[in-house]
Amino acid sequence: MSASRFPLSVLLVLFVTYPIRFLVLYVVTGVTDFLDGWLARKYHLKTTFGAKLDSFADAFFGFSLIVALFGRLQLLSQLQWYVLAALVTLGLLKVVNLFYTRRKFGVWSTMHTLANKFTALPFLALVPIMVFTGEITSWLSTTLLVLVICVFLANLEETLIIRRMTQYDTDAESIFNFEKKKNDEI
Repeated sequence: MSASRFPLSVLLVLFVTYPIRFLVLYVVTGVTDFLDGWLARKYHLKTTFGAKLDSFADAFFGFSLIVALFGRLQLLSQLQWYVLAALVTLGLLKVVNLFYTRRKFGVWSTMHTLANKFTALPFLALVPIMVFTGEITSWLSTTLLVLVICVFLANLEETLIIRRMTQYDTDAESIFNFEKKKNDEI
């Protein structure tokens, strides 16, 4: 299912000017993201390749949304400078985490922490609003800023987990859970 997010993400870019079609594709893409991980855990089908593919599919999906919203719908000019600065800073932290993971563990991967999952949900809920309205209002700008800060903090937690890990685990739930596991092993 992770592999399906690549063509679905391309279709999102193509159909962003057709809000109903976009919404259907967006929901299907989100469902495949949820289901692939859930099914893999439920039926013990987790693989290293699957985790990496999921991480890259998530990144490609995010990049496609950026292209769709800011390229095709031209919403970039409507962003407040501080929201744009926060988005760029978040993007840089994500890249740092990706390279940090590569350098320390020899893999290109991102983590699926609880904070990453829970902060992504409200952010993803705003995408259809932007597609249907075609604008970024002041309340949406403020909401985006708050959410980007929350996502940044979730990614900062990921940085701390990576720093403390001795063996890479893409499914580390949180710094607290990781510390508990680490102490249980001692």
